[in-house]
Amino acid sequence: MKHLLSILLIAVLLASCSSRRGNFRLEGEFRNMNQAELYIYDAVKGHKDTIGVSRGRFVYERAVADTSTLVLIFPNYSTIPVFAYSGAKIKLKGDVSQLKKVELKGSDENEDMTAFRLKTSQMTPPEVKEAAAKFIEEHPQSYVSLYLLNHYFIETVSPDYEEAYRLSNILLTATPTRRPVILLHKSLKTLHAGAVGSKLPVFAVMDINNKVLTTSYLRKKINVVCLWANWSYDSRNTMSQLNRLQKKHPDKLAVMGISIDATKDESKDWRRRDSISCAIVCDGKMWSSPLAQSMGLTNIYSNIIADKNGNIIKRDIEKSYDLKKEIEKMLEEK
Repeated sequence: MKHLLSILLIAVLLASCSSRRGNFRLEGEFRNMNQAELYIYDAVKGHKDTIGVSRGRFVYERAVADTSTLVLIFPNYSTIPVFAYSGAKIKLKGDVSQLKKVELKGSDENEDMTAFRLKTSQMTPPEVKEAAAKFIEEHPQSYVSLYLLNHYFIETVSPDYEEAYRLSNILLTATPTRRPVILLHKSLKTLHAGAVGSKLPVFAVMDINNKVLTTSYLRKKINVVCLWANWSYDSRNTMSQLNRLQKKHPDKLAVMGISIDATKDESKDWRRRDSISCAIVCDGKMWSSPLAQSMGLTNIYSNIIADKNGNIIKRDIEKSYDLKKEIEKMLEEK
């Protein structure tokens, strides 16, 4: 899922004072920093500039047409978000030894973000996350909320897609026409589908042999759904291992593969060569397969494990060996 994380970093900007028309200007002043190089990064456009600091000061200016969130990166890899927009003049001031207390002034968003950083500087990570959720709930129209949602609930070591989806609904209700919010909500809806604790979607599709395959197929003690492709050796290896397990435990295990190949013939050829007997679905729509999207299967290593009642109990175990061991463990349990 995390490969999707690159498209979820949304551009965010607002207005305040004015610089040269059409340009965004950032002026910085640091204590305890003489000369250094900083980076400022626009993740949406993939653009990075170098900022030279001399005698603790710098000036950065660029043309900005669309709203964006720029990320200021320090030599120790600490980061500070800067909300930029056309005509804005933002001033940054602080002590480089206390980056959490650096202040940005010149627009409501930058000042709100500064207030949030100062307020949470001494909090534990769970407390900061809770504070971020509260800010989003209380300020759903603020571009800061979009940044906080992404930073604390998506772009983290342990993403919380369920909470991110809940919060994105709040943003969408408050700003139904804001394109970044619409795109984020759409992406999170896909990730939210098939979350652990939810149920498998009801479906009725044709398998590669043109036989009807329904949700009832996945009603064994353990049920596994995997995304795979003929061109991916690792995913084919995973399917082969699962197929052998299903043959060994036909009364306890059901395996279904969703192929993202462009044609059924590609899937059929591999299925015949490797003597695959488990159910295979291929609609030719590749990554846009409705069935895969309904289960939140977003990359070639995506998989779901569900119980006999269709409750999703685990998902996205990347290594085929680990997936096989996990299923074997479950099969042994009474």
